[in-house]
Amino acid sequence: MTQPPAFPAKRAGRPRRLTTSQLVEAAIALGLEDLTMSALAERLGVRVAVLYNYVKGREELISLAARHAISTQPFPEDVGQDWRDYALAYARAAYDLFHSDAQLLPLVMNGKLSPAIKIDSVESWLETMTKHGFAAGEALSILKAVDTLVMGSAVLASHARSYAADYSVSVRDTVNSRPPAELPLLVANLDSFAAIVDPENWERSLQMLVDGIDAQKRVGGSPRS
Repeated sequence: MTQPPAFPAKRAGRPRRLTTSQLVEAAIALGLEDLTMSALAERLGVRVAVLYNYVKGREELISLAARHAISTQPFPEDVGQDWRDYALAYARAAYDLFHSDAQLLPLVMNGKLSPAIKIDSVESWLETMTKHGFAAGEALSILKAVDTLVMGSAVLASHARSYAADYSVSVRDTVNSRPPAELPLLVANLDSFAAIVDPENWERSLQMLVDGIDAQKRVGGSPRS
């Protein structure tokens, strides 16, 4: 995210007027995971009490900031495409959101984000998938499977990025430190195991998930379109 302009230091007299957007932008600039209201007030040049004229507290502010991030991420629209194309595009958009915004992933993992931040995107998913003949409950089950794959892949990618160029070397050294007879299958596939997680790798898993759902539908009846 782009950094907001620096705010002037606090001045004596009447408190400066703020907008909720300014609070959100300043919070994002400071970092959401360890955000404090006092640090935010200092950055904005106001007293802490002033912030409570705009938000109820830290949790609401973090939720607003996360919702802002999600609202700026373009999710696919229903333009009559095949449901598989829509599902793949939706998953890629969700992955890009957590992959590109390092602040959101730890908040989700630590349970610091309200489920309310994704209600609108879930409703859009349900509207689209039910148009393609899925029952709402079935569509929700598919979405949960997609979310699980997306979040797991984003976590793995974050883990791999923390190692940077040393990730592959570290994995190989760890495996090679064990007797080959203990891990014969892993040693035989070491190149694949040591590869840093990237969009191409996780999208293959996503494609397998979607293809599996489609195959199940073909067995159970006419394929979805």
